[in-house]
Amino acid sequence: MADLSGASLAELQRWFQAAVMIPDRSAAAPADASTVITASTRQYPAERLAVYRRGYRLRLLECLRASFPALCHLLGRDLFDAFADDYLDACPSRSYTLFRVGERFAEHLERTRPDRDQPRAEREAWVDLMVDLARFERVFAEVYHGQGTETGAVLSTADLPVDTDPAWPKLTLRPAPCLRLVTIRYAVHGYAAAIARGATAELPRAQLAVLAVHRRAYTVVITELNPPADRLLAALLSGETVAAAATTAGISPAPVQSWIRGWVEAGLFTACALRPDPKTSARNGSLSQPCRAPA
Repeated sequence: MADLSGASLAELQRWFQAAVMIPDRSAAAPADASTVITASTRQYPAERLAVYRRGYRLRLLECLRASFPALCHLLGRDLFDAFADDYLDACPSRSYTLFRVGERFAEHLERTRPDRDQPRAEREAWVDLMVDLARFERVFAEVYHGQGTETGAVLSTADLPVDTDPAWPKLTLRPAPCLRLVTIRYAVHGYAAAIARGATAELPRAQLAVLAVHRRAYTVVITELNPPADRLLAALLSGETVAAAATTAGISPAPVQSWIRGWVEAGLFTACALRPDPKTSARNGSLSQPCRAPA
């Protein structure tokens, strides 16, 4: 048993942090607690330490409930806490900010699902629903609390080339920093919105879709994207030109300009540029140029 009675403050702090953050909730308190913590009239040193360990875990559970209110409502508090406890054991907090506690929750639920070894077509629908809801709530929180466009430049339709401009195929677009795409198998966004309003919510229906989630004027905006618009937007977000994105999405260029203008009006992009011909780029040393020439 290590004797910490002569340890420095820094050593004691590291010991206490490790003792409080032991993931296994059934593990006994460190055997050397008696060399650091005195007994009280009612508790032994290990029991006094356990108070802090329980308090720390309860605080993390409280944070997860607040971060995933719709999932907690769907499962009920007891079942939600059971999943959350398992998650905290497997993925203990490593950040100074409690906001990051739940960042791996959806991935953990997917990774530990009981039917993970079954063919995808034979997996349980209720697990898909849980994972979708957890993933959506996390994305919503990241968009809500993250960097937005309220104080920066936002692309407008006036910045785009005119419809007949032959430069359109070479156009690239810079996405807003708050823009996220999330694929869902159930209409969890409607369910989460109803729970947030305190309204009665029916179980989400099966609905395969891609959601564009972004923030505008400090309000989170959710747009459902159907094929092939979802593939087009995903390709544009990866940095492809309009022509390449249309090819990736498997569509003709005809509806592309209209979709892009609608997304620009919605505030999904902050800038645009033209990707020059490789030969021209090699001569002038530039990788891109403004999408419209200065007036």
